[in-house]
Amino acid sequence: MTKKEYNFRIEYQVDKKSGKVVATIPELNHVSSFGDTFAEAEANVKEAALCYLETLQMEGKPIPKSAFHTEGTYIKLFCTNRLTTRS
Repeated sequence: MTKKEYNFRIEYQVDKKSGKVVATIPELNHVSSFGDTFAEAEANVKEAALCYLETLQMEGKPIPKSAFHTEGTYIKLFCTNRLTTRS
């Protein structure tokens, strides 16, 4: 198994009613999660994004490529590429 690095843009919003921070990764089908702080929201969305990438791999679907880097915040994900061998 090899690890590959991916960088995706992450967007944050604060919900006015609850005060929770919502983190979204638009390039990954708008995977999102929330937390009480920016750090907690980022950790939660990172976990959700890794699960999404693992699901894509298990279904044999391609992992989206990161869009051209512009200004903003990016999250770095390390995903294990599962290589299957047939005998």
